[in-house]
Amino acid sequence: MKSLNKTRKAVLGAVGISALMLSGVSADAADKLSGRWVKIGVMVPLTGKGAEWGATAKLASEIAAKEINAAGGIGGVKIRLVVYDTHTKEAEGINIINKLAVRDKVLAVSGPCFSSITEVIYPMLNKLKLPTISYCSAKPGLSALSEWGFRNTLTSDKQLTPVVAAWTKAYGIKKVVIIHDLEDAVSKAEGSKILPVLLKKNGAEVLGILTYRTRDTDYSVQITKAKAMNPDGIALGSCYQQAAGIVKEMRRQGMKAPVIGGACAGAPGFISIGGKATEGSYMSTAAWTEDPRPKVQNFVKSMKAANGGKSFPYSGQRAYDNIYILKQVMESQGVTNRSADLAADRDRIRKGWAGLKGFDGVSGIIAMDKVGDGAAVGARVLKVQGGKFVDVSPK
Repeated sequence: MKSLNKTRKAVLGAVGISALMLSGVSADAADKLSGRWVKIGVMVPLTGKGAEWGATAKLASEIAAKEINAAGGIGGVKIRLVVYDTHTKEAEGINIINKLAVRDKVLAVSGPCFSSITEVIYPMLNKLKLPTISYCSAKPGLSALSEWGFRNTLTSDKQLTPVVAAWTKAYGIKKVVIIHDLEDAVSKAEGSKILPVLLKKNGAEVLGILTYRTRDTDYSVQITKAKAMNPDGIALGSCYQQAAGIVKEMRRQGMKAPVIGGACAGAPGFISIGGKATEGSYMSTAAWTEDPRPKVQNFVKSMKAANGGKSFPYSGQRAYDNIYILKQVMESQGVTNRSADLAADRDRIRKGWAGLKGFDGVSGIIAMDKVGDGAAVGARVLKVQGGKFVDVSPK
């Protein structure tokens, strides 16, 4: 891991970082690429746990590609997205990353979403040498598995730090029970490692840690045990479907304790599934749709039009930004898109992502840290009020 960090630091010095500070590039840097298409792989979970995150990312990627193509493409060549559904399964992720690298010969990959898949495919990138950029994997430490793997998002510790502080202060939390998914990578990390540390830091005692498995739908045993401990609040390491089921069971059993959730729980599906039981819950997000900047609101308008008017999680903004960042990196780093240059082009893209600083996206200002994760900028504190998420971040 130390050698990877040294490599990334060296790249930061070698890359012309100043060229990446602006969203535009010079005419010389953006010479016309070869070929009919610039192929970009997209890995999305359209079925299984967390499908809302994947469906959102797919729509957002398609919107970005359509906009870029209408404006002339990347270096004058239009984008072709090569999209695969991971079904939220690790084995499928392994199969897909091999297809994208060897058969489809894409220049880069946007995805995957979930940390469980990211964790198994990122070590493969050392051999495949394919730049791969997740838009919503949040388990800490995964980008350090390969210098070819990046994450344009905020890891759970970065997202939860301000949320735990706000939640414990707002409700005077002193005693907490944690409930987390034992199988989902990011949920397990949040419940077993991240939340205990942050709760202690904010003066809250963890009375107990209870677990369930991803496919469970009955949480009555866990809530009965939690209720007996008489906590001030419940902290969840859970994706949105399971989080909604847990809060509904809490209210059914008469528990009024407030809830806090992590990276995967903060999707609109939490509210639509959980209904009134979700009121007062605190969640985190790595991008915010109510950002008043015109570029953000134009994107939100396009997304809602494509999404049946419905709200969406932050995978939308992050996946959209991924495609635009790839355009900037390819043009500024001199990608040729010639078949003979595939390996060299992929390495150019890797170097461009490693040196990324100051990209002004719909997620906010985006930069990579020394291990290839999104720098700690853009985390928001959300609270469910009146059936919707409201930004209650400290001013």
